[in-house]
Amino acid sequence: MEVYEFGKENDRKIVLIPGNMMCWKQFENVIPLLANEFHIIAISTDGYDGTGETIFTTAEASAEGLETYIREHLDGEIDLVFGESFGGATAGILFHRQCVRVGAMILSGPQYMSLGPLTGILSAIIPRNQYRLLYNIQTQKKLPWLLKVYTRTDDEKLLGQFKNVPPNISFDTLKNAMSEAIRLYETIDGFQPDPSACVAIWHGAKEPNMKIALQKLKRAWPNLEDHPFPNFGHGEIIAHPDLMAEEIRKFLEIDAGSIRQRKS
Repeated sequence: MEVYEFGKENDRKIVLIPGNMMCWKQFENVIPLLANEFHIIAISTDGYDGTGETIFTTAEASAEGLETYIREHLDGEIDLVFGESFGGATAGILFHRQCVRVGAMILSGPQYMSLGPLTGILSAIIPRNQYRLLYNIQTQKKLPWLLKVYTRTDDEKLLGQFKNVPPNISFDTLKNAMSEAIRLYETIDGFQPDPSACVAIWHGAKEPNMKIALQKLKRAWPNLEDHPFPNFGHGEIIAHPDLMAEEIRKFLEIDAGSIRQRKS
């Protein structure tokens, strides 16, 4: 796991976890907008740290590694964990476990990935397509059709994020990440409902597979805030750092009392 910290002089701590195929640099445009007010901890999970020496295995293992870092370097507590797309798997488990104190959580684009009879086929196809995409990233002008269906965003906005794809991502990492994405909601189905949890679900109003996701997330965290962004597809909030920073500030201010109560 790779960790970068910004605004360390500030008291309130925010951990940012990037999406699949991305490293901490996915947040490079929003970090300067937040670091004057917050202590920002941006991570690259195993498999996405660019070294070629680590492999992403499970969201649980990723959460455990982050828990160790929070204990050793952040006094055992943070105010907010933000999980972008697949980063929400690690964020959700970290928040649920509360092995370290996590005051609040934002899951951005936590799509429901189980597609019934097609799940097995797509879980074999998608990692291979992603792996091929890694080696054509700089010359890509259009999204592969499967990715286009999945994101419901335009080519330019998502391809702009691909400059933050680290080198040396292994096929095993992509395959494991796909497996974890598919089983994420099976894991969440086993959570005991927590009405006191401070949770927001961000998603583009255009992105698919969010209806079932929200039903399952609301069972786990009944008082979550459902926050759709009009005319956005999957991950488009990253392309709007000013809006993203503003909405993070609003969420932390709205839920400040609940966060303090949860951490006491």
